[in-house]
Amino acid sequence: MRRIAVIGGMDPTGGAGLLRDAWTVELRAPGLELHAVCTALTRQGEGGPARSTSADPTTLARELDRLAELDLGAVKLGMIPAEHVAAIDNFLVRLRARPSPPRIVCDPVGSASAGGRLGAPARELARLARRVDLLTPNLAELAELRATGSMPPGVAVLCKGEPVPGRPDRIRDRLCFADGGEQLFERPRVTGPDPRGTGCALSTAIACGLARGRPQLHAVAAGITWLDAVRAWTHPGSDGRPHLPDAGPPLPA
Repeated sequence: MRRIAVIGGMDPTGGAGLLRDAWTVELRAPGLELHAVCTALTRQGEGGPARSTSADPTTLARELDRLAELDLGAVKLGMIPAEHVAAIDNFLVRLRARPSPPRIVCDPVGSASAGGRLGAPARELARLARRVDLLTPNLAELAELRATGSMPPGVAVLCKGEPVPGRPDRIRDRLCFADGGEQLFERPRVTGPDPRGTGCALSTAIACGLARGRPQLHAVAAGITWLDAVRAWTHPGSDGRPHLPDAGPPLPA
């Protein structure tokens, strides 16, 4: 059985983080064996800025050692607190040393959409970026990474949510390949409130495709198409914001 690992924060509401990752794997690729490692417990959606409590370093190290022994098809990184960057970096080095390393997708979570810093500073996240195959930042996260002057060469970047000049009714994602080429995914802008967890879900959906052996371009295109479709099934979350669905039929890969 093909395996996928997700590493990130635990949001008890399920709007984002590991629960959102797990539901995405269930919807997108139910045949994958899922393994999860928690880096922090987050508190979000209570009318104030987001905050988090980092996982115990000893427990995290033990869980990363467990993952390092598995034959993984892909790894998705989500929220990584600053104090755990070194441990995650060492884990990625171990994976990269394999004859056939897993494909690694990093969603460089920095600040929550409602305010409050969750992930490590951009300079620390750039340290991890050199170990991955694909970065999936939004516009603000990409600007932070570029401002460090440490964007690694040879890493593909999917910038999410670019405006289309002169077309407020449309939106696009820009995939910049490691070799310098690029592909735009332009489509109509979805109206209504933006549900929580779209960044988590898209990155995990792409990792699902990579874990199943799909080429990067195919995995990205299929993930974007899937996310656009499931946004129609949003529902009110316990934090008072719209959430993506927790169940439903997966679309073809």
